[in-house]
Parts: sequence; structure tokens; C-alpha cells
Amino acid sequence: MNLLCSECSTQLSKQDLRLNKSYPIGKLYCDWCQTRKERKLIKKFSKEVASSLDFYDFNQQLESKRNK
Repeated sequence: MNLLCSECSTQLSKQDLRLNKSYPIGKLYCDWCQTRKERKLIKKFSKEVASSLDFYDFNQQLESKRNK
């Protein structure tokens, strides 16, 4: 039985099947699609964390406004 990637419809290799079995996420992905999805999630998460930490720059913003 040939299993296909949910994203790009390529046939999954034995290594892809092992990775999907070890780290199940609900859909079957090939290695390339999996890393692409991981990069998107990492980028989204880093933006969210960066925006939540913007309050640390608040004092610098106040000082720069005072100096003007």
C-alpha cells in the first residue's frame, strides 16, 4: 500500500513513515513538507513572542520622546 503526503501527494518513504509514526500530528507529511510547516510555525511563534515582549522597550520609548 502506497501512502501519499497530505500536502504534495508524493509517495512517502520508509523514513517518512517512521517519522510520522514517531511524531504523529494527524496527517501524513513527507520530510520536505514537514520542515516547511515547522518553519512557518516557528516564524509565527517568534513573531508572537516578540510582540508580547514589546513592553520591555516602553522605558526606552519614553526616554526618546522626552529627549526630543
